[in-house]
Amino acid sequence: MAAARLRDLREDADQLGLLSRHFFERLFRNDFVDFEDQMKARLIAVLAILAVVVGWSSQMLVFFKYELSPDAGTSWQEKNYIFILMMLLFGVVTLLDWEALFPDRRDFVNLTPLPVRLRTVFAAKLVSFLAFIGLFSAAMNSLSSVVFALFLAQWRSNSLAFVGWHVLAHLASAFAACFCVFFACVFVNFFLMALLPASLYRRASALVRFVLIGFCLFLLLSFLVEPGNMSGALRSLPRLKDHGSPLVGRVPSMWFVGLYEVLLGTSDPVFKDLARTAVQALGLSLGAFGLACGLSYLKHFRRTLEASKRRPHARRLREGAAGLVEAIYLRSPEARAVGGFFSRTVRSSPRHRAVIVNGLAVGAALATLAVVANRRNLQALSPSNAYFLAQSLLLVFVLLGALRAAADQPAALESNWIFRLTETPRRDRYAAGLKNTVLVRWCLPLAALLFAGHWGLWRDARAAALHALFCLALAALGTELFFFRYPKIPFACTRVPGKLQLQTRAVPYVVGILGLLAALAGFEKALLARPRSFWIFVAAAAALWAVLRRVNARFLRDHALVFVEEPEPAMIGFPEDA
Repeated sequence: MAAARLRDLREDADQLGLLSRHFFERLFRNDFVDFEDQMKARLIAVLAILAVVVGWSSQMLVFFKYELSPDAGTSWQEKNYIFILMMLLFGVVTLLDWEALFPDRRDFVNLTPLPVRLRTVFAAKLVSFLAFIGLFSAAMNSLSSVVFALFLAQWRSNSLAFVGWHVLAHLASAFAACFCVFFACVFVNFFLMALLPASLYRRASALVRFVLIGFCLFLLLSFLVEPGNMSGALRSLPRLKDHGSPLVGRVPSMWFVGLYEVLLGTSDPVFKDLARTAVQALGLSLGAFGLACGLSYLKHFRRTLEASKRRPHARRLREGAAGLVEAIYLRSPEARAVGGFFSRTVRSSPRHRAVIVNGLAVGAALATLAVVANRRNLQALSPSNAYFLAQSLLLVFVLLGALRAAADQPAALESNWIFRLTETPRRDRYAAGLKNTVLVRWCLPLAALLFAGHWGLWRDARAAALHALFCLALAALGTELFFFRYPKIPFACTRVPGKLQLQTRAVPYVVGILGLLAALAGFEKALLARPRSFWIFVAAAAALWAVLRRVNARFLRDHALVFVEEPEPAMIGFPEDA
């Protein structure tokens, strides 16, 4: 009996180890990483960047204040600043892995027939989460914990053991903070999955993810670029703490600062109360994970095993209406095949949808930050303000860039056989179907949103319409340029990573985009000041668009579609003399 029990425990431990490793690696196989070596290289780079950012911020905070002066009980303010920065960074990291936080349909199909207990699956997922949190928390605070210990511990003790305890207290408090941030994001995702139907969950999840990423990025960039945006709230914390105000306990970062101080031996009752709140938050986070995990597991499990026998009536009507609209801008069979494949893949693939949502969230955060950071220089958010006009153009470029990046990500390579089998000599129609779909389904709705937003802001329908038309014209030209000589079927071609060479070209790209935005915004400002000249621009843009499309069509007629992208040769030989 004891031997059988011991054997079962050993099997459970082996299963737990294998599943934990599987789930942990899945957390890093995200929208931008396809191969294991690429995953390791980029993971190391990301962890190094996070360590440098948080470490450098810590150095700047404590060096000039505590190098020559002792801590008079105010170092918790610098710790709070670092914890806010760390929690925002980790929140963004977690939201970027939003789709990988829970086993997908493939995991359920593979694990259900196996003799694996449900508790083992949950335990493995929890272990993978803890490893994920610990890895990023340790990386972000590796330099920061040492900096705080070196500059603050010297005024309390010369013992090397106390310096080590200071480092451990920093790391433990930071882990607790990251733990709560992570499971708050996990709970939101699980709660939406358990509460909403599958079709509604996909839309709601994308919207919530967009809002959360945009909000966290806005706060993070505000914190890094213009700390003055939050300085008023941070300066009020010492007064609130001295008066024992309960408002201090409403700042989540302060909970873990309190835990930090308690671990260092403080007797301040305010910090003790905050530490108790941090412990309660840890317990609630773990409980919320268990509850949401169980609910979403049951719903996802049932949906996996039960096939839908018929489509809802509303869905049939929606698909019929979409088919009528597609017949207008997708005239040829080739265009309808590519356009429909692109639209349905984006709608059904969380991975590709995440690329677009992440890109739009980054663009929205940057545009909002640009307006807020320069609010003092904005006399009015009017058509005469080129800086404000540039934010809409930024959204257009971000959208096109996200769509281009998503199109390069393969979805199901085994499905490209149908395109190979039915490929026709009119390969330009394949590209036309993709570009028309991008314009109608993505750029046109964005132009409509820009029109509605600027009409409400300017109270001038004509100016808002011209601005939206300018953005739409640039979107049409940008679509031709972003997909210039694009000989692929989206999602159906292998991809060679690293072709953009961002590690060496990121700065030139950013400088070039900023210069282009400034030039285009100034040009639009001049056109809006003289509306009659605006139609000359529209005619010129239409002519340029037609030329670009013709050049693209001629190229594709002479070149076959590419289904397997080959890397550039490692060695290039010189041509031999005749």
